[in-house]
Amino acid sequence: MVAVLPPALLAPDTDYKPTAAALAAERRAYRDLLGVFGRRVPQPTPDAAVPVLLVPGFIAGDASLALLARHLRRQGHRTFGSSVGANLGCTDDMVERLLRRVEQLVAAEGRKFVVIGHSRGGMIAKLAAQRRPDLICGLIVLSAPVTGQLSVAAHVRKQLEWLFKLHERGFRRVISADCVTGECATRVAEELALPLADGVQYTSVYSQYDGIIDWHSCLDPDAELVEVEAGHNGMGAHPDVMRVVAERLARLTRSVAADAAA
Repeated sequence: MVAVLPPALLAPDTDYKPTAAALAAERRAYRDLLGVFGRRVPQPTPDAAVPVLLVPGFIAGDASLALLARHLRRQGHRTFGSSVGANLGCTDDMVERLLRRVEQLVAAEGRKFVVIGHSRGGMIAKLAAQRRPDLICGLIVLSAPVTGQLSVAAHVRKQLEWLFKLHERGFRRVISADCVTGECATRVAEELALPLADGVQYTSVYSQYDGIIDWHSCLDPDAELVEVEAGHNGMGAHPDVMRVVAERLARLTRSVAADAAA
């Protein structure tokens, strides 16, 4: 049996302490994110390229991955937003919303999807792939704490604690403390430790220049690990990340085609 530890408590003595280089990378990442305001790229017509569903990070929204979506459309991939909104609520609720979206898209497109998730979106995407591998043929996560462990920078902890207080005061659509440090978080950590089904190709992209979460939490032993030099917030806009994602999708497309021909 795999030993599973609950996520680290969000106490000051457990804060992730990013390096000066990581903080500098985050500042550059905000500059790179200006690229999301570029010209829209039309949806390509269906062909051999695998379709892609993009899941944003915490309090981010689908628009945060617009630059990556445009890049993938130029490569021939049909891309779709997650419809999980700001990815702010209960983990299980977010997973169920994502799965309803995947079900709709698979029914419309007539084939399985690759799901790409950034940060918390990657964690939610992994849970979705574990629960419904019949809908998902590939998983790519970007700076995502997919090992079930959580250690964040001090300013992120403070943001979370503020949201916990809002939840306690009746704002039920924001995340609760239980989802991060309580029994719910422990259940999620246990589920994240389970292996993915055979046939779901899985890549975790991480960076030691991450200024938001401890990059060690991205090192899932079940995933193909790829290191880049991007800040956490710039994962969806960094050229190296876009190259890695495009390469993995090309490989998945070839694999799906080979399976269909067999």
